[in-house]
Amino acid sequence: MNKAVIISAGSITDYTYTKAFINENDYVICADGGMVHAQKMGITPELTVGDFDSYKGELHGDVRRFNPEKDYTDTHIAVTEALDRGYKEIVLLGATGTRLDHTLSNIGLLEYIANKGAKGTIVNENNIITVIRENTAIKNDGFKYVSIIPIGKALGVTLKNFKYTLDNYDMEFSHSIGISNEFLDGDGFIEIKEGSLIVIKSKD
Repeated sequence: MNKAVIISAGSITDYTYTKAFINENDYVICADGGMVHAQKMGITPELTVGDFDSYKGELHGDVRRFNPEKDYTDTHIAVTEALDRGYKEIVLLGATGTRLDHTLSNIGLLEYIANKGAKGTIVNENNIITVIRENTAIKNDGFKYVSIIPIGKALGVTLKNFKYTLDNYDMEFSHSIGISNEFLDGDGFIEIKEGSLIVIKSKD
């Protein structure tokens, strides 16, 4: 099965990077104002969801409308739709921006996806963000920094093949020890005994 790509209404100023994360066989879901980005990318989504408070234009394909006074964000609804369709890999575009509340909520959705046994990734012009809950190899693909941030607490964290290592360390969200690490030659490897870690690879 190919992946699901969710396009949300956050900031996308350079559309060239998005081409590396979408192919013609992916299942594309737009979350409300993400339709604006999809149109600029020349993409017609298979599904569009939302309360449509931010997008008033023409819609194509399958559309699900929701009352604006709802419990979950449009992006959350889109993620649920992707999981319900059985997708085990979900990429979110336009999921970060000036609305820090939505940005933080969308990063939280990565843990929601991980808890469902799937892999979620947020991508923007400068960063790739994932959440891991188990021992994971982190690909060294040219990013300058890699930061590891626990969600709450993460116990027994070991970092291998990074410039700054940890050995069976209990990390806390309130401490900044995991910020701005760097790869050595080759991929890095993270071991975790309990909890969740946000992993952010940054270009600058």
